[in-house]
Amino acid sequence: MSNLINCKACGKEIAKGVKKCPHCGKDQRNFFMKHKIITGILVLVVIGIIGSLGSNGGGNSSATNDTSKPATSSSAKQADTKKEEPKEFYAVNEDVKLNDAVVKVTKVEKSNGSDYDKPKDGMEFIIVTVSIKNDGKNEISYNPFDFKMQNSKGQITDQAFTTVNTSTQLNSGNLAAGGEVTGTIAFEQPKNDSALVLKYKGNMFSNKEIKIKLN
Repeated sequence: MSNLINCKACGKEIAKGVKKCPHCGKDQRNFFMKHKIITGILVLVVIGIIGSLGSNGGGNSSATNDTSKPATSSSAKQADTKKEEPKEFYAVNEDVKLNDAVVKVTKVEKSNGSDYDKPKDGMEFIIVTVSIKNDGKNEISYNPFDFKMQNSKGQITDQAFTTVNTSTQLNSGNLAAGGEVTGTIAFEQPKNDSALVLKYKGNMFSNKEIKIKLN
């Protein structure tokens, strides 16, 4: 192998490895060999950039994992929310909670009244036994006018003024925390109506209500 190379400037043959051409004096070294300090700095900068990119990649991976955890938690919360969604209708003997009140219809009876207190022609009294329990920490009120009844014709009425349930009728009052009351409410409805629904609101100003099918 020849130990001679051509000068980059004048083209004449010179010995390989010489720093300068003996003919024209041109420096034969490349940029990095001539500027060792700058070369060292550039190497350090490149190493720093590579290290930074690697670190950011790991951080992003960790962030991605952390982000997935709240997503899983959010899905679980959504599932719980779906479980807790109120039903459109409830049944007799089923506990139904509205705010702090737990309401249950325990009995539904029919009555044609007495000799002195009869419903209108084609009508009958529906006597509903309800229990109300205060499941909260604060005092709540109860009132028979918090209950209404809807029939198959879409008519929604308040309690009837009758004496057929005088001894058991639900009156108004308050319940302390953990307190419970049971009583009856009478409604006048078409005979043998098969689509009666008892509706309950915590109070007359509430927009929330529960519906209990009585048939």
